[in-house]
Amino acid sequence: MQKQNFLSLFISSFIFLVASYFSGAFSILHLLAFLLFPTIAILRLLGKSPALTFVLSSFIYVLLFGFEHISTLYLHMSFIAFSLYFLWPQRKALIKGCGSIPKRLGYGVAIFLLMLFASFLVNIILHFAGLSDQEQIVTVVSGLPIYLLILAFTLGPISEELLFRAFLVPRVGVLASTLLFTFTHVAYGSIAELAGAFALGIVLALAYSRLKDPLPCIVAHVLFNLLSVMLIIWVY
Repeated sequence: MQKQNFLSLFISSFIFLVASYFSGAFSILHLLAFLLFPTIAILRLLGKSPALTFVLSSFIYVLLFGFEHISTLYLHMSFIAFSLYFLWPQRKALIKGCGSIPKRLGYGVAIFLLMLFASFLVNIILHFAGLSDQEQIVTVVSGLPIYLLILAFTLGPISEELLFRAFLVPRVGVLASTLLFTFTHVAYGSIAELAGAFALGIVLALAYSRLKDPLPCIVAHVLFNLLSVMLIIWVY
């Protein structure tokens, strides 16, 4: 039953993710049309649990943060729901992981340090190649509201590691999963961001292929994104 709910939640989140990109300005009437009436349809067609989860999370998000970036919520919801639908049969092995919690956290820190090293190498190469455009990343990130920055090192790493590493690495391999992960960073309009995402994706994908455990990758991703956000806020 839970597995089917994840599929339903993915379908509803994905539909609203697409719709939110074409919906323009919102008002309270848009909210009712955009969330309430389609949720009734989801309730009838897909079931009570995904419909209630969807509408409650949507309303809470809108009340706290407004409409402007609501597609971010739907994106992460769809990533998580899609991944958990397919990962559900192996949930016990994924929860158990590769050992004790301290050991898994230690692996996470080690992966984080490898990510830092990979990021440093990429930045050095881009600098000497004359392709460094870090200012574009800073411009985009510094213009985001604080709650999206918080999502970047909380919900974001969880959804991305479940999809791009736990789900995709065993199915399409390290390179293909990394290319798909890199593609999600195109919106920054930065060569440095794409190169960095590719390098970090390779590190995370290789780590997952070896450990078969999403927790260390999530920990590493959280630490890296948190450090990146803190540096941009404090330095720039």
